[in-house]
Amino acid sequence: MTTVERMGELLSDDLLITVTGGADPGYNPADDALGRAGPGRSWSWLGNYYPPEALAHDKAVRGNLAAGSNPVMAHAKAVRLLPPAVGSYFRARFHPGPDDMHLP
Repeated sequence: MTTVERMGELLSDDLLITVTGGADPGYNPADDALGRAGPGRSWSWLGNYYPPEALAHDKAVRGNLAAGSNPVMAHAKAVRLLPPAVGSYFRARFHPGPDDMHLP
């Protein structure tokens, strides 16, 4: 696995591929809506949009939780991925890309 440095932070190829497309994103709606834009299954008014940036954010939060962070710190450590996830919701809703998924 190779990495790319961005602003002093190393990003893995797996994360880059997931965010930029080109691989099966790995959305899992049955797992508390893994990859859905919005907080879990709540905020149903957002619809069921699954962009890769939201999946990357969800995976980062869950990874932090698995590493022993409390919920607040798990989200704080993944905050750098939140702005792209929020922006990707609008793209997925109004101009979907090839890796964006929408469920009725």
